Amino acid sequence: MTTRLSASGARIRGDDYQHLFAWLQVIRAIQVESGIAEIGIEDPEAGNADDVTVYTEDQKHEYYQVKSSVDARETIGLEWLMKPSRAGGQSVVQRFHSLWADGPKQCKPKLFLVTNRLATHGDPILRMIDGRNRTVARSLRLADSNSGAGIARKELSEHLQISEKEVLFFLESLCFQLGKSDYDWIEMAKPFMYAASLRHDEEAVAQGVGIVRGWVTAGKRKLTTAELRRAVEPLKRTDDLPAASLLVQAIDRDPMPEVATIALDWASLFPGSEPRVRRQPSDQSLWNDRFRPELQKAAKDFRALGHNNVLVRGYMRLPTWFATGVELGKTADFQVTSFQDQAPWSSKGALSAIAIERIDTNLGNGDDLAIGIALAFDLSTDVLAYLHEQQINVGRYVCLRPAGGANNQAIRNAAEARQWAYAVRDLIRHLVQEYRPSRIHLFLAGPHSAILLLGHLWDRMPDTQLYEDLGSTKGYNPSYLIPN
Repeated sequence: MTTRLSASGARIRGDDYQHLFAWLQVIRAIQVESGIAEIGIEDPEAGNADDVTVYTEDQKHEYYQVKSSVDARETIGLEWLMKPSRAGGQSVVQRFHSLWADGPKQCKPKLFLVTNRLATHGDPILRMIDGRNRTVARSLRLADSNSGAGIARKELSEHLQISEKEVLFFLESLCFQLGKSDYDWIEMAKPFMYAASLRHDEEAVAQGVGIVRGWVTAGKRKLTTAELRRAVEPLKRTDDLPAASLLVQAIDRDPMPEVATIALDWASLFPGSEPRVRRQPSDQSLWNDRFRPELQKAAKDFRALGHNNVLVRGYMRLPTWFATGVELGKTADFQVTSFQDQAPWSSKGALSAIAIERIDTNLGNGDDLAIGIALAFDLSTDVLAYLHEQQINVGRYVCLRPAGGANNQAIRNAAEARQWAYAVRDLIRHLVQEYRPSRIHLFLAGPHSAILLLGHLWDRMPDTQLYEDLGSTKGYNPSYLIPN
C-alpha cells in the first residue's frame, strides 16, 4: 500500500523524502534528450554518496546525499558538515571527498547535498553558495585568510588533511541544494511528469514514490532508462506525446536546471537583491541583442532535435513569456504548454467562450497604436501616464479586457485561456486593419500562461514593442522589439 504524500507540506519520513527526490531523478531520466543511462538508489557501487546516483551517457555521473529533518529548527553549517557519523565514522564532507578523490582525474564526479534544512545563519561556508552553480568554491577562493571564511577554509583543509588549494578544487564539484521541502519537490515533479506524458496529480506522485520504495524493498538498486520507462507505464497518459522542455531563468534560477532539454540563464544580468525587484537587465541592449537571439536559437535547436511540443517553465516576467511564445509560434508548428496554478495550460485543446471588450482612447500623438492587455488588472491609468510622459508616437490607446472586468480570476482554465488568446489576436488584427499603425506598443497584465499563448499566436502583425512593468507608479521600460 502506497503512503499518500500531502501537498499541504506535512512532515514525511526521511526515507520518503529520499524516495521522493529519487522519483524526481527517475522522471528526469525519462525526459526527451535526458542523456541519462541509469539511475541508482542506495546503489552499493556508488560508494560514499549512495542515496541517489545519476549515471550519464557522457560519464559525468552525479552522486546525491539526501538528508531530511522533521524539525524545521535544525540547520546545517560547517560544524554539521565536519561532524562524525553517529557510529564515529567519516563526516559528511569526508565521505564526499573520499568519493571525489577516488574518481578519475579527467572526469571528476558531481556531488550534491540535498536537504530540507536551511543553512545556519551566518555560516562562513554555506552563506557563500553561488546561485549559478550551487557551490561555494568561487567565493571561498576570494576570501582573505584572516576572515571567517578564510579560517573555515583552513579548518576544512585540516579536517580533510589536504591543502587549501585542493579543498577549493574539491568544492568546485560539491553542490548544495538546501531548504527544499517535500512540498517543493512534489510541485516540481508535476510539470516534469506532464512532459513525460505521465499523470501529474498528487496521487500519481505518491504512486511514483511507491514505485521507488518497491525497488529498494526488493533490492533493485540500479535501473536503466529503458527499465525506468517500463516501470512508469501504469502512470502513462494517452492524450499527448512527450514534451521537450525550455527553462528560462531570467529573474531567478531554478533548483534543477539539469532537467530541462534547453536551459537559458540570464539571472546574473538582472540586478536586485531578490526576484521581485529584478525588472530591468543591467544593459538595455540585452533584450534584443542577447535574450531574443537565445530564444530564437532554442526554437531552432528544438526543430533540429525533432521536437515541436515544448513545456516552458522558469522565472521570468511577462514580456519574456510573450517573446518565448512568439519564437515557439503556432506558424512554426510548435505546441506550447506552461503550468498555471499547478495545472497545464496548453496551446492544444478545446476552447471555452470568453467575452472581451475594448476601450479606445484617442491620443492624437502619432501613427502608432498602443494596446493594454488587461487581464489581472486594468493597467490603463499607468500606461496612459507613461505614454504622455514619454511623448511616444502613439495616436490611439486601446485597452482589451474581459467583459466582466479585469481580475485575477478572469481566466479560470486552459480552455478559456486558449479562446482568449485567439480572440485577442483576432481583435488586434482588426485594430491593425482599422488604424494601419506602423508599430504596436504592447503592455501586459495577466497570467503568464495566457501571455505565452498570446505570443504563440502572434503573427501577421506590425513591429511590436513590448514593455516591462517597473512596478507600481514607476512606469514602464521598453523590452523586446518583435519585428514584422
